[in-house]
Amino acid sequence: MDSVKGNEEKKAYLNRFSESRKAERRIIDQIKEFESQKIWLKINNNDIGICGSRVFRDLSACMVKEEELISKMIQIKNRHIEIYVEVLTAVEAVPDEREREVLTLRYIECLKWEEIAVKMHVEWAQVHRIHAKALQHFKIPEEKK
Repeated sequence: MDSVKGNEEKKAYLNRFSESRKAERRIIDQIKEFESQKIWLKINNNDIGICGSRVFRDLSACMVKEEELISKMIQIKNRHIEIYVEVLTAVEAVPDEREREVLTLRYIECLKWEEIAVKMHVEWAQVHRIHAKALQHFKIPEEKK
């Protein structure tokens, strides 16, 4: 396998966790937005609900939409946990501690290169050298190729 292509494939595999985290955050934001727009008013002894731009005469339609969002959130959260365990297990298989630390900080904690350098007390260029070595030693699990 070409070294550059192999490294790009490894980075894509490792980035699955941060992508999953972003998807989870989007759903959480949607639920929060939905909650903030959900208003119930008592008008002439009738409950009227406003969910977003829609007006409901009863709670059921609004509750169905909320349940759909929560169900989707649970599915994404479960997938997020699976990816986290999978990526973390693969990172932990890297033999060198400093290489594992760079991979963890970059792909699990989603830190920027500068933040990693500060946290590890090394120069920015050194972080990149460690990262390059870490990618050489990192193996994508066979069942995920």
